[in-house]
Amino acid sequence: MRDADALLLTAEGPVDMAAALTTVRAHAIDGLHRLEAGTGTLTRRLTVAGDSFPITLHFVPDGVALRVKTRDEGVRSVVAARVRRWFDLDTPIEPIDALLGRDPLFAEQVRARPGVRLTRFASPFEAAVLIVLGQQVSLAAGRVFAGRLIAAHGIRPKGEETVGDETMGALRDLPAPAVLAAVPVDELREQVGLTRGRARTLHEVAALFAEAGIDPSTGAEPLPPREALHALHGVGPWTLDCLAIRAGEDRDAFPATDAVLRRALAAEPRERSAAPSAERWSPYRSYATARLWAAAS
Repeated sequence: MRDADALLLTAEGPVDMAAALTTVRAHAIDGLHRLEAGTGTLTRRLTVAGDSFPITLHFVPDGVALRVKTRDEGVRSVVAARVRRWFDLDTPIEPIDALLGRDPLFAEQVRARPGVRLTRFASPFEAAVLIVLGQQVSLAAGRVFAGRLIAAHGIRPKGEETVGDETMGALRDLPAPAVLAAVPVDELREQVGLTRGRARTLHEVAALFAEAGIDPSTGAEPLPPREALHALHGVGPWTLDCLAIRAGEDRDAFPATDAVLRRALAAEPRERSAAPSAERWSPYRSYATARLWAAAS
């Protein structure tokens, strides 16, 4: 990675990049990502100002080594900022660890693994699409659905690009919101293997982003307002809170009905929410969620 294209993006304070790599591994999509888990290397494309650029991320102990297949310093700067946000590298983590570390549930984990940060998606639109595809199914099933979507509608730039010795021809970009919104619901259902209700949710999410004029190629576009998302078919509190963590800036979100969180908090089977147990972690419940997910993975 130490070549003219490499940028070392280090975290502000402690960072647990093993947790980030585990999250990336759990959400890697065929056709969108190429992950070499053994070497901690992720390859994909990112679109900047309408052009697609191959990037390679290598997870190192204090951050991410980034390689972008361009000499354009403006593009490299945009991609670097997106990656820093993706892995929450600019958050002052010490006060968050200090608060969570006072709780017996997290004390040992914080000592052993300081700097568990939020691992977002590459863009809020990507987060919205992939979270909807993962509603009420296993991570593996959600990855299958996403792979089918990428195969059917992913954007492959013309010509063949390479990163090092690796061809990028098989990797595609997620379609733009307007492109996805133009696909009929029944066509999405058949292509991806979704229920009609889930296909409708996916369609409505794409339409909302398109109507709002949100450009995923910036990587830093805001999520639509929570109330606008909640008005969509099939978008409830779990989806909204996961989006707040994986795509937004909310440090205090908590998807209380999440099965992993409920198990981690030893919730009674008849209980529907772990929210009361999480109140003591406010205003950093998003980071408590990230730690509970990391402990369960």
